[in-house]
Amino acid sequence: MALGKKKARMKKTVLYVVRHGESEGNINGDITGANPPLTARGRMQAHELAQSLLQLKIDAVYSSPLVRAHHTAQVIADSRNLPITISPQIKERYFGSLEGKKGDEVRSLYKQKYDAFEKATPEEQLTWKVVDDMESFIEVYNRVIPFFDEITELHIGRSILLVSHAHVLLSLLINLGFATFNELPFGAIKNTGSIAIEKENGVYKISSVSGITKKI
Repeated sequence: MALGKKKARMKKTVLYVVRHGESEGNINGDITGANPPLTARGRMQAHELAQSLLQLKIDAVYSSPLVRAHHTAQVIADSRNLPITISPQIKERYFGSLEGKKGDEVRSLYKQKYDAFEKATPEEQLTWKVVDDMESFIEVYNRVIPFFDEITELHIGRSILLVSHAHVLLSLLINLGFATFNELPFGAIKNTGSIAIEKENGVYKISSVSGITKKI
């Protein structure tokens, strides 16, 4: 009995982590902390993604609570008659006192900090913040991984789809060794870009990516 349980726990579990479709925020100037819906193009991207995923075995669907992610997940879940589980642990990075400001405005106000990021060491980039009360990339990763641990125990040996956000995918790509920050500049993760992550013997490993451009 115990041996059988041990063998079950060694089965490979796969997580497909997907960025949402194009949102109104993406085309009108992202406002940090905002909750915009998908555009017409974003809805079309969600349907195209759902079709492209039909060849894959997916046993469960999880989504960030933000509208753009939830709507993307809904299209995919409906194509498979699966329920969606909402989790705040895979929502977008928290920007603290910058929430509500446009991305261009933030980059302009804090240009020196952004310039410093480009020259920082990989370790410094992981802990980098524009303001003290926002999440760093390592804090995003440390929020997400315990949730992955939880759901991979719940769905041992199965395939899980999670619809999330660009900074969540970025934190995973960096911390799991796919690339450095400087190899993934702004815009490198396209809407509906995805990461396939395998968990085997307790270790997470990126097996493939789609819609993500790594700078050489």
